[in-house]
Amino acid sequence: MTRRTLFVYSLALVLALFLVYTRVTTHSLYLQLQALQQQRDDFNVEWGRLLLQEARYAEPRYIEKTARRKLGMIYPAREQISVIRLP
Repeated sequence: MTRRTLFVYSLALVLALFLVYTRVTTHSLYLQLQALQQQRDDFNVEWGRLLLQEARYAEPRYIEKTARRKLGMIYPAREQISVIRLP
């Protein structure tokens, strides 16, 4: 075997090993990408749920109901209301 042939075979072996390494790395990165996309989709679902919950908590009816139930708050009677006029 000549020196040139040995060099060509060595180069082919190095390139083949590099090709295998790149394919394994690419596959690993693809799996990571899929996992991250799934996580993104899960976060988007969670974000939508939180937006709905925020809208619900901002409704006056919900605030009043919660104030009555949890805090025992009631509307004052007419005679309990005082109007203060500022000069």
